[in-house]
Amino acid sequence: MSTTRSENGIIFQEKQYFDKWMGFFALAGIIIMINVGTLLTIFFVIPEVPHILLILAGVPIFLFAVIGFVFSKMEMTTEVRHDGLYIRYRPTQRIFRQYPFTKIESYEGAKGEILDWINNWRIRRYPYRTIYQCGSHEKVLIKLTNGKSLLLDSKHPDELINAIDSMKNI
Repeated sequence: MSTTRSENGIIFQEKQYFDKWMGFFALAGIIIMINVGTLLTIFFVIPEVPHILLILAGVPIFLFAVIGFVFSKMEMTTEVRHDGLYIRYRPTQRIFRQYPFTKIESYEGAKGEILDWINNWRIRRYPYRTIYQCGSHEKVLIKLTNGKSLLLDSKHPDELINAIDSMKNI
């Protein structure tokens, strides 16, 4: 995170990474134990089952490894540059979405819902609102001139608001 003017025009930058690894691995462990337990029970009850079914025990391990790799690449980057607000949500967005300051009508801090930490890494799009969630209870509500609004998760909402304010008032 940076709040000073840099060579590439970035006034404020905040990167947020997926940080729910404990829950992810707990869920993976439970599902893998259930799968292995079920297969061992099948082999104990019916001994003539083909041993090729043991490969089924490795399927959830492989799936959770692939899902874990994708989650490890999740990142939300919010930047305030000299010409607007930029948002990128990896791995689904490869390029930044730009919102010029001329299209930003108002902005203010907001609080999240009480259960935001449960299902928190996603982009929710509605006809007049886009919500970028990444696990923070603090949010910034940005209203655009076209009637739409953005709700951004931020671990440093006051600094984000100050950066937008400083560039919008120039």
